[in-house]
Amino acid sequence: MSIGFGSIEIARSGLFVNERGLSVTGHNISNVNTPGFSRQQAILMDSLYYKDSGFDIGLGADVQKIRQIRHIFLDNIYRTEIESLGYWETREKTFNDVQAIIGEPMNKGLQSVMNDFWNSWQELSKNPESLTTRALTRQRGETLVQYINHLGSQLDKLQMDLDSEIKVKVQEINNITMNIAELNIKIVSAEVTGDSANDLRDQRNLLLDRISKLADCVINETYDGHIQVSIGGYLLVNKGEYERLTTVQNGVGSMFCTVALEETGIVVPIKGGIIKGLMESRGEVIGSIGSFGNGSPNDKIDLVFAFNIDDSAARRDELYENINKIVNEYTSRGVGVRLGYVTFDSTGITTPTKFVGSTLDSNGVYVPDVDAFKTEIGYSPLGTGITFNDIVAEGVAVPALLDAKDAADQEDALTEWRNVSRQIIIYSNNKIDTDGLNTLGNQFNNDRINLTVISDISNKNELKSFMDISGAKFVDNAASASEIIDKVSESVRNSIYGNEIYSNDIVSNIKNRLNLLVNALTREINSIHRSGYTLDGMDGIDFFVPINPYYPMQMGNIMINPKLSDLDNIVTSENGTVGDNTIAAAIYELRYKAMLGNSTNIQNFDDYYRTIVGDIGNGGAQAQTSAMGQVNLVNAADNARQAIMSVSMDEEMTSMMKYQHAYNAAARVLNVFDEMFESIINRMGLVGR
Repeated sequence: MSIGFGSIEIARSGLFVNERGLSVTGHNISNVNTPGFSRQQAILMDSLYYKDSGFDIGLGADVQKIRQIRHIFLDNIYRTEIESLGYWETREKTFNDVQAIIGEPMNKGLQSVMNDFWNSWQELSKNPESLTTRALTRQRGETLVQYINHLGSQLDKLQMDLDSEIKVKVQEINNITMNIAELNIKIVSAEVTGDSANDLRDQRNLLLDRISKLADCVINETYDGHIQVSIGGYLLVNKGEYERLTTVQNGVGSMFCTVALEETGIVVPIKGGIIKGLMESRGEVIGSIGSFGNGSPNDKIDLVFAFNIDDSAARRDELYENINKIVNEYTSRGVGVRLGYVTFDSTGITTPTKFVGSTLDSNGVYVPDVDAFKTEIGYSPLGTGITFNDIVAEGVAVPALLDAKDAADQEDALTEWRNVSRQIIIYSNNKIDTDGLNTLGNQFNNDRINLTVISDISNKNELKSFMDISGAKFVDNAASASEIIDKVSESVRNSIYGNEIYSNDIVSNIKNRLNLLVNALTREINSIHRSGYTLDGMDGIDFFVPINPYYPMQMGNIMINPKLSDLDNIVTSENGTVGDNTIAAAIYELRYKAMLGNSTNIQNFDDYYRTIVGDIGNGGAQAQTSAMGQVNLVNAADNARQAIMSVSMDEEMTSMMKYQHAYNAAARVLNVFDEMFESIINRMGLVGR
């Protein structure tokens, strides 16, 4: 009899198991189009046994659990690839936006406007007295200024839009981490009681996919089913708790933000995903107005002379005599100068870096007192110079260079000397400590310190490695004084217009390069225009002036000098002679003068601009190619996991038929037992009649 009742239990368990199987299959089918849904499967196990006459008698089957069909390894691959996709898609979109702003190639882009402006000076050189041609020159100058300022405002707006988007994405991360923490609690609570929480797990996995695209995440699942999420080494989700992110200024006075922990304010380093793409697109720089990192050119210079006092004084006195010319290379272009010097010998620094003050001239340019400087360093027309040792020893240049740099840093901060580049001129005939210099090469290059070494030719090969690293210029002191000045002037040019930024940043780098172009164009034209005479025989004036004199001339901060509303003030003559076109011709020829780029590639204005446009196009093409490649990788990873986790209607219909037949079979067994017991009970009721 026990066997009969055991059979009933087997049939009953069959009904239950197959009913659960039908339910799971129906759930799969109903969610075939639900994003993030993972198909589920009823996992069966043997039910309990009992012994009868020495035999183990089974009691049917039971549902062990409802399993979610996913592959953790494939999930991790997908999330890694989608993180890269978010990064490259963001860069691609930014390059597309920049290309739309630049508008090249087209008939009315900046290149076309510059061509019209240059051509107007060529026409003016043909007829320098014509008021009509002068009016055309001024009008085309106004058009150029308006276009450049508009270009700057559009790039500024793009940066601010990118910065705002960073804040939106950070808030999105906060919403996701909060929901993940809440789901952690629900999932563990359900599974502790033996219930299935697969649908909740699907919701959580979908959130993990989303956050992986936003930033570089490290995701771990604990033994009890909780998910931990870390970004930048900081744990944001742990069990039911989560840490909120916020955005803070990325520097003092900055307009831009960076990501930080809300509670402590600690900056979180983002290394991937959409947010990293946004930060690089905007520029990972301090976004204060006038900062070099965000595009502003330098309009001041710390010019430091480093002298080895173990040298003979004769050649160096020639350099002393030409300090005025070196200073004029800067001040004629409207670049403020602060002069300093440091002396060293074989034992180290003999005189720490000292600066002489500079005062504003009538054009608003900081001009140093060169005579006071020469007196300070011991120069005399008789050629005595600083007192030198008679012994020839190895020059120790490294401490002097570091002292010049540190002293300039302190002085700049103390006096709020802003928009400053650095130029150091070393004078040493004796052997220079090259090993020590090489350690400074990258540092000086990164700090945009321009270096000129004036020394005996024997030092050139010794210093080659250092010059390659730092971009330093070497000048043989055996050359004539004029040749030395020419070489120094080349380094001067680098320190004014050659400080390009090379990084993965997009908009800030483009602004930097365009502003170098604008700054060079305006300063060089001003320098030539100021050197001549007006039609009235008056001294020449600046053609361009800053809108806000507190900041350098750059996109958004230039205008035509209001004094040029009087067309007589447009300068064409070098000496005031009627009909002289020297200045107008020199300004036109300026377009072909190589002066922009870096230490290895100097270009004229047109070529430099075309290089910028070409680099933008190449950057956009690279981002597009990388994004397309990443789409393929993401799709491949997703297809691989979908092959496992997605619902197959054919498979589910097969399962449904299987469970249906099994259910019907179990039901038929119970019907048989029901009929049998009914017959037995009815027959037992007749006994004794």
